[in-house]
Amino acid sequence: MVMATRAKKRRLEEEEKQELVDDIISGLPDDVLGDIVTLLPTRDGARTQVLSSRWRHIWRSAPLNLDLQEPLRCTPASDISRVLSAHPGPGRRLHVSYLSHYRFDIDTMTLDGWLRSPAIDGLRELEILLGHYRLRRGLIKPLPLPPSVLRFSSTLAVARFEACVLPDCGATHWPHLKKLTLFSVTVSESSLHALLAGCSAIESLLLRDNRGFSRVKIVSPSLRSIGVSSIRGRDDDPRLQQLVIEDAPCLERLLFFDGLDIGISVISAPRLDILGKLKGVGHMLQFGTTALQITNDGEENASSDKNQEPINIRLRKIVVAYFHFRKLHIEFAKFFVMNASVLESMTLELKHVSVGNNAWIRRQCTLLQVEKRASKGARFHFVSHKGSFGLPRAKQVHEMSKHDPFQKTH
Repeated sequence: MVMATRAKKRRLEEEEKQELVDDIISGLPDDVLGDIVTLLPTRDGARTQVLSSRWRHIWRSAPLNLDLQEPLRCTPASDISRVLSAHPGPGRRLHVSYLSHYRFDIDTMTLDGWLRSPAIDGLRELEILLGHYRLRRGLIKPLPLPPSVLRFSSTLAVARFEACVLPDCGATHWPHLKKLTLFSVTVSESSLHALLAGCSAIESLLLRDNRGFSRVKIVSPSLRSIGVSSIRGRDDDPRLQQLVIEDAPCLERLLFFDGLDIGISVISAPRLDILGKLKGVGHMLQFGTTALQITNDGEENASSDKNQEPINIRLRKIVVAYFHFRKLHIEFAKFFVMNASVLESMTLELKHVSVGNNAWIRRQCTLLQVEKRASKGARFHFVSHKGSFGLPRAKQVHEMSKHDPFQKTH
């Protein structure tokens, strides 16, 4: 009897504590409660209306976070339209993704209706992901985005598009856009450059496996991180072949993903300190007027202006993948050994051999002429393919807080 009384007393005390916590939260100002609700998943945010009369109006007054992921993946399009019609706006985030088990197909007209809804006026984050893997397999065609997507240009801070066709951006200005991802997107070269020119505050850019342009020129006073990759397209379907960093005073990292090799020309990027993964073969690299290329047919081409001063590459970290200890690969790596004056670390991922003992490592350092390196404090790491550094993840292009974008995989 005594034990039962004590258990009941403890339960009542815990309930009183929970009620006190609930009262404290409910006592917060409406704008604070709205900030909490707008960060919740869509379904959870809507459910706060049934907590009490105090919460009933909060969801409708908080900026809408409409995230069409689980558990909304099986929600009919008409239900999503009803959510939009029930909320007066403004909007904070709209995430639309397509997986094979959706019960509805998204078409341009349906998407246009959602994008025109007052419920998402003032949108800050927009993600339209329509299945790049399905596009690669030929299961779908890229969905043309309606021009209404451009109505958020003055408010968006984050934009991510996948497996779609971008409308002509013209001279649209995107003053608050900081993170931009284009993945398996079709866009013309002129429209892409117009889009980038309008992003006056952009900090990170991911261009992955896109179509419709073969050359990208970067001129940005704010861009800090770039990630790129390219895939083979049809003869009449241009793919990215050349990236020119013409003027990027804040650029810190340039990351590459799997795919075809891209020519890179760095004209002005004084703060660039992380570069990789380079394959060592196929990439054409140009810093200023000095160029280095090792082609897939086994030829090395290096050229420079004989009248220029010695080149000073200010990279801090370099990763070279699929490295062979052949003359061509060694000369490719030595280019950075001799010219990267503030280099802290260089990692060479070995494709066909395992890392040897200390004597083996000393022999490789001799081949690379490490004793003549431009940066006396640089460290050199040899890793086997099995214990290699993984290719950078897409999120590491945008998450600049991460010091090292190369993650070890096992």
